[in-house]
Amino acid sequence: MKIISLNLGRPGLRVRDGRTFSTSINRQPVTELIELGADGFDGDSVADTVNHGGVDKAVCVYPHEHYAPWGQLLTSNLSPPAFGENLTTSGLLEDDVAIGDSYRIGTAVVEVSQPRQPCYKLADKHDERQLPAWVNERGWTGFYLRVLEVGSTRVRDEIIPLDRPHSDLTVALATATLLDKSAPDDIVRRFADLPQLSESWRQWMHQRL
Repeated sequence: MKIISLNLGRPGLRVRDGRTFSTSINRQPVTELIELGADGFDGDSVADTVNHGGVDKAVCVYPHEHYAPWGQLLTSNLSPPAFGENLTTSGLLEDDVAIGDSYRIGTAVVEVSQPRQPCYKLADKHDERQLPAWVNERGWTGFYLRVLEVGSTRVRDEIIPLDRPHSDLTVALATATLLDKSAPDDIVRRFADLPQLSESWRQWMHQRL
């Protein structure tokens, strides 16, 4: 497991269908050693502080393994960070990574906090309105990390597993549980009561009960 690309960006303006919006989705790869604080990487910021960023969503991760099939579907030669992620990784897939898993990356320690939910800004980036729905259908969402110990990291650093307290409560299962209105109550409750799950997702799960 390692970092394929480390990507940073600042908000910029985009215009779509007469609508102007701010987004940091057009991040760019960097090669230098970057400090990772509680709110994310130095030199990186988000435009929408309500739905992005903060301690529960300090780092956005997307698996490099999804790039080839997305490239075929979108008929595009994709390169990181095509999904606006901070970390493009290998060896960390949604159906294996679980909420609460912790890792050391460089000198920082991070913890999986929630799946990513795609929005219209990803659709705009790839000029494909159906892309957010396709992401959810396939479960290729990526996920967010919170920072347990600040430190620094760079591209090609190994991602070292530390703890795995809830191995069955995967990122993929969390997404499926949120989207499936017929999901079993016992699974919904486990997520609702899971302290490592982000506050917003725990609230959504409680609303389901």
